[in-house]
Amino acid sequence: MKTTGIIAEYNPFHQGHIYHIQKTKEITQCDCLVVIVSSFYSQRGLPSFLSRYDKTKLALEYGANLVLELPACFACQSADYFAKYAIQSLSCLDIDTLCFGSETNNISYLESIVLKNKINPRFNINQNQDLNLCPNDILGFQYIRYCKEYKINPVSIQRNETFKSATQTRIDAYKEQQDFQQYFHLEQNWNHYYPYLRLILQMSKPEDLAQFHLVNEGIEYRLIQASQYKSWNEFLNTCVSKTYTKARIQRTCIMILLQIKKEDMPSSFSGCRVLGFDKVGQALLKEKKDKNIYTKFKDLPPFLQEIERKSKALYTTFSQIEDQVILYDRD
Repeated sequence: MKTTGIIAEYNPFHQGHIYHIQKTKEITQCDCLVVIVSSFYSQRGLPSFLSRYDKTKLALEYGANLVLELPACFACQSADYFAKYAIQSLSCLDIDTLCFGSETNNISYLESIVLKNKINPRFNINQNQDLNLCPNDILGFQYIRYCKEYKINPVSIQRNETFKSATQTRIDAYKEQQDFQQYFHLEQNWNHYYPYLRLILQMSKPEDLAQFHLVNEGIEYRLIQASQYKSWNEFLNTCVSKTYTKARIQRTCIMILLQIKKEDMPSSFSGCRVLGFDKVGQALLKEKKDKNIYTKFKDLPPFLQEIERKSKALYTTFSQIEDQVILYDRD
């Protein structure tokens, strides 16, 4: 069975994602399309507008055969670790191809940057003014790095600028009706989360916060100091600097809210957390039954059970949602 993977966030799902799914199937001619999605929280440290149930439902409806979850502790990471964890998970199913959107749509060019990085590990794509890579190509660079490691063939599709970005969709959702808005949970935003975070920061000592994953380089002092502000925007703007980006601050705050300690965070994610599938996806799962495939909560390793409980508890504090995990089209 020829398999292709997509790494996605669907925060929120929009027309560009449908295009990505359909174009991927057209280009790769795969028998089974596997989508791995961040669930409760995104790579940029944002609460998700869509529940993982609805992400799975929509992905299957528009052409995916199998949907996997990238748990919050692995999803809320910088681009390199986000790519690493996602591809490690996909590799458990022996994925043949990974297809991602790209501004340049030039695999050879991105591979050349990967080679430069391999020759000179100090080579930093984010600080190299000559490259000036756009967000999808920055992720693409990381995808290619790990695809090579796991012997997965990387394929890109041209990012279609006619489709509104997820960021713009989130902004516009508060002003006017968007496609798929019936699935949106607009209450899932940092304005609602901040009072909980602020209380934790004001009641914590710096050395206590320093135990949590991503709390490094003295950022705990900056967070505690900024918690004097009552609004999320004031807090965030105070924390952001040349060293600490907006996304870095948000990811760090998610780790604090989820109470994920550095000592507990594994260095790899060697497993597949299944959210849903159709008959084709089910056939792939049966074919790979000896792999680390988790379809039930009780089968998860203890650490992932803890992450599941914490993530779900935090997310559902703000949304009363249906959270059925396994979806199966029996027709």
